[in-house]
Amino acid sequence: MKRALIDASSAILLHKAGLFDTMVSAYRLMMTPAVCREVTVEGRRGAAHFKDALRRGCINIVQAPTEAYGDSGLSRLGAGERDTLCAYRGGGVDFVILDDRKGVAFCRSGAIPHINALLCPKILHWAGHLDRSARARAIACLLDEGRYGRYVIDFAMKSDVQRLRVFLPDSGEFPP
Repeated sequence: MKRALIDASSAILLHKAGLFDTMVSAYRLMMTPAVCREVTVEGRRGAAHFKDALRRGCINIVQAPTEAYGDSGLSRLGAGERDTLCAYRGGGVDFVILDDRKGVAFCRSGAIPHINALLCPKILHWAGHLDRSARARAIACLLDEGRYGRYVIDFAMKSDVQRLRVFLPDSGEFPP
């Protein structure tokens, strides 16, 4: 099962779109303690759901190696994004799911494989975890709830299975 580190905004968006549990069944999702604190804030939408998922062991907690904090690119990020990317550097993770512009820029410059929440419905559909109508509903919700720029939306809509194959869950056969 592929291992993915997820930041708070992506986790919350996926929860709002009704995809978080599907992601948990398709991937071994991991969060840093900073991200866990963000998603379990009392009164925040989805907090009870995330607390329950943590209690059930559906989300793995990983520590971020603190020696990576001194990196100037990371110091400009919020605690959750910074720790997520530091934890990726620590190894044992296949890719990162994050929806933070500065975090994405850091991923690009550091060749860190990453996707955003908007790509998850397509990937889950291609892997057989969502039918077409569930994919369409999830994308519509993410477009409504997320703060995606035109470039990000265009990239997500134009991306095909070949471009995103590396992010497909390790189960079954996928389209050629």
